[in-house]
Amino acid sequence: MYGYTTHVPAPIEAYKAVHQAVLEVVAEDGGDSEGLVVHLAYATDRGFDLTEVWQSKQQFDAFNRDVFPKAMARAGVPTDGPEPELVEFDPVGVITPRAFTTDPV
Repeated sequence: MYGYTTHVPAPIEAYKAVHQAVLEVVAEDGGDSEGLVVHLAYATDRGFDLTEVWQSKQQFDAFNRDVFPKAMARAGVPTDGPEPELVEFDPVGVITPRAFTTDPV
């Protein structure tokens, strides 16, 4: 498994726009999010943090190559700012019994 946390110096609204665009790209293009185990985002005093766990680094890299650029363009979020801080880690154990969301149903 492969995991990371990134600290993004942007408002949570930027995350929400990109997240929605990712869902749309995956639904429309059959984009590949295969291998995603956990996706967790939350606002911080510096912007937002995003933590993900993937089955492999290769699946994460494929998503970033094939899906993420399309979603960023669709959301209209500029990519010319400072690179977010990325902290990688090796997950030891993950339990995900069901999906949770804070979005209205």
